[in-house]
Amino acid sequence: MEITPECVPCLLGRVIYEARLADPAKVPAAIRSACAVFARRYRPGRVSARLATEVHRAVYRALGTRDPYAKVKRDSNRAVLRLFPRAERLVERSRDRLRAAVLCSIAGNILDFGIGGQLSGPGGLDRAFGRIVREGLAVDHLPRIARYLRQGSRVLYFADNCGEIVLDRLVLRELRRRGARVTLVVRGEPVLTDATMEDVEELGLRSESDDVMDTGSFAVGVDFDRIPARLRRALGQRDLIVSKGMANFESFSGTRWRPIIHLMRTKCGPVAEAAGAPRDASVAMLWT
Repeated sequence: MEITPECVPCLLGRVIYEARLADPAKVPAAIRSACAVFARRYRPGRVSARLATEVHRAVYRALGTRDPYAKVKRDSNRAVLRLFPRAERLVERSRDRLRAAVLCSIAGNILDFGIGGQLSGPGGLDRAFGRIVREGLAVDHLPRIARYLRQGSRVLYFADNCGEIVLDRLVLRELRRRGARVTLVVRGEPVLTDATMEDVEELGLRSESDDVMDTGSFAVGVDFDRIPARLRRALGQRDLIVSKGMANFESFSGTRWRPIIHLMRTKCGPVAEAAGAPRDASVAMLWT
């Protein structure tokens, strides 16, 4: 997805948020670092996720930290683990288990902090969860993915945020129940609140998938120029890609990788417009 002018204040808001998490005294230095990247790199047509990666890399360097979100990520995982039995019961009692699992998982996509209009902390999910699940899908292409979920089909599942990945467990289970071999893909290094291999191990997610890979680098979304060879081969052999969240949407939307189903909340105007959906809605959007 190409960057829009609206992306700039959104990115700066995120920079201020993560700087305050790391060291409030370094907020001015973080802002200066971000603005220097904008001055050098911002231009129409750039992929939004790529510019965001450059901004956050510079800001992390200025803050002197590898992971300013470390505590928020731990808190998110703990909050959703408390919620998980409720979501699990909802799926087990549903006539359409995959749909229920997807709705629960997308509800977890609101665990994204430092963005205007979103949650201020992990504790807010418990209050919002039921409402988001009841809203259903503004874009619903789930029935169309059935033909990709035959016995032995290969699915690459690109995860997004911590906390949210706890609820992804429900979707992983349902995909495998339908015969798919599912590879879970997480970030190669800590970036924003996104899940990494550390979260996979701590949450026991290896047992919920047939394989686990990472994207190989520090990147908002996926940097396709730097993904490991094993992941590139898996992309070439996939039957279906599942893309969770806006950063993955921004990364994949300008590529040739198809078929892909995007599962996310449309948390900003530019992404909602690019997805052809209302803002602050849940979507399950298949591109072939």
